[in-house]
Amino acid sequence: MTLNQTLSDLAQHVPFYRSLRRRAVVEGLRRQIAATKPLNLMIGGGQTAYDGWIFTDRDFLDVTQPDQWAALFAPDTIDRILSEHMLEHLSESQAETTLRECHRYLKPGGLLRLAVPDGYRRDAPYVAEAAPPNDGHQVFYNIDTLTSLLTSLGFTITPLEYFDANERFHARPWDENEGMIMRSVRFDTQKDFQRGDLFYTSLIVDARK
Repeated sequence: MTLNQTLSDLAQHVPFYRSLRRRAVVEGLRRQIAATKPLNLMIGGGQTAYDGWIFTDRDFLDVTQPDQWAALFAPDTIDRILSEHMLEHLSESQAETTLRECHRYLKPGGLLRLAVPDGYRRDAPYVAEAAPPNDGHQVFYNIDTLTSLLTSLGFTITPLEYFDANERFHARPWDENEGMIMRSVRFDTQKDFQRGDLFYTSLIVDARK
């Protein structure tokens, strides 16, 4: 058998083995979820890791697919959901589906802490970095559009850090133990985006069910 034939035969089995791996990881996640109190979930976290938080990626929880949420969670069971710079990578319809599922699976009074690039921050280096289609971004939210979307789905909103329509920056104290946002006025020091005392900032809101 030639090398090309061997590779071709292996390639035919890749979907099967990928499916086995996904099922194994999902079962592991279910066990972890059942044993974790409080249940804090980070979606779209990549390789980020915080103590006390369960991390998922698209391979094992595609947040745009309601059936994948249902495979892992029961409604009204998640205490907190954290999403830092994930929502802007989704289309408007995908984002609405994702936020609807977040609302479905949060406990009453549960918290979604959400950070996205800030569409009302207009200095050129920031816009060049954050505006679509850079880095796969599809939507450039501002405090008004994001608040409107979240409230339409039943959330109560507390803005934490944001620029307003007149490009004034606002910030209020927030507890990082309820969800760490690294790209924030409190924690980011990327000098490429320095603007007075600010560096890279995000539009950050708490959305409570």
